[in-house]
Amino acid sequence: MIANTKDRAGAHFAPEADRRSGLVCLLTGALLLLAGCSKSGVDQALDSDANGYVCLACKARFYTDRKIFPTRCPDCKKPDIEEALGFVCQADQCVMIGPRGQRSAKCEKCGNFTTALSIPREADLKSWGAVKKTEAEVNGQ
Repeated sequence: MIANTKDRAGAHFAPEADRRSGLVCLLTGALLLLAGCSKSGVDQALDSDANGYVCLACKARFYTDRKIFPTRCPDCKKPDIEEALGFVCQADQCVMIGPRGQRSAKCEKCGNFTTALSIPREADLKSWGAVKKTEAEVNGQ
């Protein structure tokens, strides 16, 4: 039998029931926290395994490991490089890649224009024709 006790205000409560409801609240909170740990669509669009670039001077397309940020084009050695961004078509999820300053892109599959952005992954950059470069090639080391 659960003993009823009084709190400071004189109200009756059952300590066992109070512990159970506290445990239920704790487990519910933990489950909600774990559910929130999965990557959202926004997080996925901002995550990549590579950095893509296009040289504005010679039009070379290249990419580096995620931790490498170039200071120059590996081909013409000029500093006129722009980060490559992915434009994702909402209709067919096709990814078109272009320089960061570009405002929209025409889908290669359906022809619709899109402004939805993502950071391209290595596979996207390869299919775009970009070539992987080392830190020595893009930073002159």
